[in-house]
Amino acid sequence: MSATIANEFSVSCHYPNNIPSKIMSWTNKRILVPIVLFTSAIYSCNSNNITEKQNTQTIDTNEIHLNTIQHDTLSAAQLEKIKKIQSTFSEVNPSTLDETITDFKRDRNPDNEIAIWLAMANAYEKFTTKNNLDLDKKKEAYKLILMRSMESEENAKVNSNLKLLTPKEISEILSYYDLEAKPITIEQK
Repeated sequence: MSATIANEFSVSCHYPNNIPSKIMSWTNKRILVPIVLFTSAIYSCNSNNITEKQNTQTIDTNEIHLNTIQHDTLSAAQLEKIKKIQSTFSEVNPSTLDETITDFKRDRNPDNEIAIWLAMANAYEKFTTKNNLDLDKKKEAYKLILMRSMESEENAKVNSNLKLLTPKEISEILSYYDLEAKPITIEQK
């Protein structure tokens, strides 16, 4: 635990000085010790989440340099999934199939990224096939799903700068994407 967390924890776990020590019988201590241990475990887990959230930063995409190719080849199953992803987003994302395949070859774990993009593609397809949308609304839907894949629903709504989608449509889109947010990891070199 950090010094700050330890200080907060010790303050919250100590009884006020005006409680007589005889109240703290053995029975109370047997009950208190597991409670304190459980509370410290929960607090410790929450403090890790706080640290992770504090380490998440927004970066200008122009400052990002693409990773080198990590995998010379991808499996036939991976390539089939990538074809579906590229085909699904072809009207809102100008990347060619070759560019999309190359991008997945740059990932350390392409299967994880493929799973995220497939979930995005499924959400996009559910929304766009159910609704008659023009290209601009489809682009906003894509942007919202992309942001949601990296952020909470609330942050995705704010950071997507949506102008055309209605609140009802936004809620519908978000209801179709149920994976946990996975921010992009950037390594400084």
